[in-house]
Amino acid sequence: MRLRLVSWNVHGCVGLDRRFAPARTADALLSLAPDVALLQEVGDAHGQHPPIDQAESLSRALGFGCTLGITLPRGFGYGNATLSRLAVLDTETWDLSVRGREPRCCLRVVLGRDGARLTTLNTHLGLALGERRRQLGILVQGALDGVDGPLVLGGDFNDFPPGRVSRELGARCTDVFAGLPRRRTFPSWAPLLRLDRVYARALTILGVRTDRSALSRAASDHLPLVVELEVPDTSSSGVDPP
Repeated sequence: MRLRLVSWNVHGCVGLDRRFAPARTADALLSLAPDVALLQEVGDAHGQHPPIDQAESLSRALGFGCTLGITLPRGFGYGNATLSRLAVLDTETWDLSVRGREPRCCLRVVLGRDGARLTTLNTHLGLALGERRRQLGILVQGALDGVDGPLVLGGDFNDFPPGRVSRELGARCTDVFAGLPRRRTFPSWAPLLRLDRVYARALTILGVRTDRSALSRAASDHLPLVVELEVPDTSSSGVDPP
């Protein structure tokens, strides 16, 4: 099973012009033509924009199913959203929140088609170093080490300069953008920091790119990551889906 996966912090559908424009975010996603989209900062965390269900709006524009990992219950919910054209076989949300900091989570969604199964982990880590270290422990011991078979972990890791988070995740999975010259994602208008990453395990990576189109640059303060991958058929391998 070949798939195109996009990981993107969509900044609550607010672009560089500070305009709330869900339709523009949807157009940017449509232009990337993903099969799976791991999105962060979906929803209105501060109650500043018209009350719409951003996750539902984006999934409807793509014609995809949607699973939401809510970190803040304001409005229709704020957090991470995993959109996909594949069937959802299982889902779970891991709480990564640290007291006194913004609530965070990791959303696990198991997707399948025919004999292929793919576990996706969609996360957004905190801004403080100590906060990220605590979140790393929960992420590794709970969401990551408990998964067998093909896996992809994507999101906004806020790990700059690269530290323990990047080292430990890179030791357990393949950092699919490692070594590439154009991998920085923030800020979108002049990328200086590599905050967004995609890690993979038991998958064949066919191609990767950071989308720098005018539409993607305008739609968010982060650039989207695009990964072409191949998921093996596990139906006769004895590997059960998570």
